[in-house]
Amino acid sequence: MIARRRIPVGIGLVLLAYLVLAVLYAIRVPTWNAPDEPAHYNFIRSIAVDHRLPILEPGDYNQARLSRLVSEHFPAGVSIAGLKYESHQPPLYYLIASPVFLATQGLGERRQVVALRFVTVLIGALFIAATYRLASLIFPKGTPYPLAAAAFVAFIPMHVFMDAAIDNDALAELMVCLTLIVLVKDLTRPRAPRHDWLAGALVGLSILTKLVAGITAVLVVVGFLGSALLSANREKSLREWPLRVFRSGLVAALISGWWFVRNVVIYGIGDPVGLRRHAQVVVGQPLTPTTSLSAIRQMSLTAFHSFWGQFGWMGIPYTNRTYDVLATLSLFVGLGVLVFVWRMLHAPRQPDETVDGKVTALVFSRPQRWSLVLLAFAGMCVFVGVVFYNMRYLQPQGRYLFPTLPGLAVFSVAGIGELIREEHVRLVLTLAALAMVWLCIYSLFQVIGPAFAVASP
Repeated sequence: MIARRRIPVGIGLVLLAYLVLAVLYAIRVPTWNAPDEPAHYNFIRSIAVDHRLPILEPGDYNQARLSRLVSEHFPAGVSIAGLKYESHQPPLYYLIASPVFLATQGLGERRQVVALRFVTVLIGALFIAATYRLASLIFPKGTPYPLAAAAFVAFIPMHVFMDAAIDNDALAELMVCLTLIVLVKDLTRPRAPRHDWLAGALVGLSILTKLVAGITAVLVVVGFLGSALLSANREKSLREWPLRVFRSGLVAALISGWWFVRNVVIYGIGDPVGLRRHAQVVVGQPLTPTTSLSAIRQMSLTAFHSFWGQFGWMGIPYTNRTYDVLATLSLFVGLGVLVFVWRMLHAPRQPDETVDGKVTALVFSRPQRWSLVLLAFAGMCVFVGVVFYNMRYLQPQGRYLFPTLPGLAVFSVAGIGELIREEHVRLVLTLAALAMVWLCIYSLFQVIGPAFAVASP
């Protein structure tokens, strides 16, 4: 008989706690009161009811009407039929959600919205499990860091809020994390042809999920280069590197190429992802007026606030005292990350010895170093993309950085470990996770709830 793998108790408890929290958020946050939720809903409706992918057209965005509805918290019974400005998005998330739309058509709008939110909740749970798996490939077996990294991702209040809404963010995060898992395996395990095909498939699916997830294509190029440099036969592996990239690119093109062709046919040869059409349609969307130091400071502050929690359509913040506490803790963790990076850069190189396929210690073997570099590079790619986007549109939302969460979690928990005595690390990480769970509960009942009348399905 084939032995069944048991889910470790720790990650099981983290996932259970996350599911309880996310379901509560999905049920108690009023309809349409998460960013862009009406437009994402209309995309799903177009697939499920009209049996076609929507086309972004002039009139699909009305800044004055949208601002009024947001300020009124979308009164019950209000029509959101004209809000279709997400129609340029890739279709994978909406295809996944459309069967749930059809299955809940007779339940009323509110229950249908909650059911669609549950789709994102489940994708978020897979993302947490994937983060745990990724961290397990990097940290030694038996350390508390993989579980702590999963808890870090699971209990950021703003992340729970977005995972309990109708949006394609969670699926994009999952695709990036799954791609990193394949690439880290390729660095720490003997190179295998299946990694080429699997990485290519994930890149193709990432492209069909969200534009930011397209960074997986760059990650595959860098990850395979790292594998070649780590190979015992480096010269041969470097010669094979372009072929590996080509194989992955071919698979990605076969999966996602039709999407670009479709966009060229509809939006024109110069608009393969629909961004030019989007810029023409979203007239009135706030633009970044200046890049002065004061403006950069204010945008950075907003991004920090909304990374942890600025709910609704960015209109429900914490108190300044809460943000001050979060800033202090973030500085503490940041200091630990700097110590961790310094030690990684200056520690003597160790032989790549493993026991039972696991690195026996955080001795910074070459595969470990490359894995951490790859995670840092992924974070840099996302950050640069967000900066460039905000050079035109005034959207300093911390949630746009959530695809960096696996790497951020790995470095953060390792940083905490650098500042705490070894015998106390597990206790401190456990208390930190419990504190984040409490913050999620506090956010829902003491911050979000009082901001508007709580709805129920």
